This record gives sequence, structure tokens and C-alpha cells, in this order.
Amino acid sequence: MSRLATLRWFMLAVVVSVTCVGGLRWRDAQLGGVGTLDTRVWYTPKEAADVFRALDRHDPRARALYGVSELTLDMAFLAGYGLLFAIPLYRVFGERRPLYLVPVTLAAADLAENLVVATLALSFDGGPSGLAWLAAVFTCAKTALIVATLAAAAMAGPAWMRSVWRCRR
Repeated sequence: MSRLATLRWFMLAVVVSVTCVGGLRWRDAQLGGVGTLDTRVWYTPKEAADVFRALDRHDPRARALYGVSELTLDMAFLAGYGLLFAIPLYRVFGERRPLYLVPVTLAAADLAENLVVATLALSFDGGPSGLAWLAAVFTCAKTALIVATLAAAAMAGPAWMRSVWRCRR
């Protein structure tokens, strides 16, 4: 992590994250307001199938766009936000308190979710798939890790301020 914990990588993470947020907003507009699986906390195979049917009703290409964007745009986004949170946590706490691993684990859960959701979307045959349970587990884990990442980031602010204060004395 020490090689990535630089201002250059942090700025790249900012650019990638902001660009991907714009891309995801565009994608959501193309999907006609159908709530995607990766924005939920939990879902069943039936609910996942309902989402895919709603995408198909909206536009015959919407489900494919969703599946492909999970493998491209959302993958870039998880790399961006993973570094965006991991770098400051590493810089503040270093190896002694490896809180930078929380957003790294979040990105890994998001990656697994993306792979399973893309598989579901691109192979949808009209009915529920048991594979949706696995996707839901990754989605739920991602949600919990978002909370943990935000908590770690909230801890980093005061720790950083203390270190700045000690340096100025």
C-alpha cells in the first residue's frame, strides 16, 4: 500500500471516482429509473428476476447495458473509491492500525457482487436464479462495509487533526 499512498494516486482516484459517478448517473438514466440490484441492501431471486424483467420492458438493451456496466464502469468505480478511502486511512494510521483494509475489503465485496450480478443480468432467461442469493450476500456485505468504511474515515479526521496539531507546536 505504501507505493499507492501518494498524492498522485489519490488524485487519480478522485478523477476516476467522479467520472464514474457521472457514468453511473448516465447509466441509471438509460435504465429508466429501474432500481438496480447493487443499490439495494438485500433481495431475493424473485426480486432480482423482477428487476431484469423491468429492464427488458423498459428497453430490450437495458439489461445488457446493466450487465456490461457492472463489468466495466462499476469495476473502475470500485477501484477509484477503494483507493480514495484507503490512501488517507493508510496515511493517517499506517500499518499499525490497518484500517485501510476496510475499503479494500469493501471494493473486493463490490467486485464479487458485480461479477455475480453481471452473470445474472447477461444470462437471464426469464425466471429466478438461485445465484441471486449469492449476489444478495455480496450486496449485503458491501452495504455493511460501506458503513464500516465511513466509520473508519470518520475516525481518521480527528486522528489527522491531532497529528497536524502536534506538528505545529
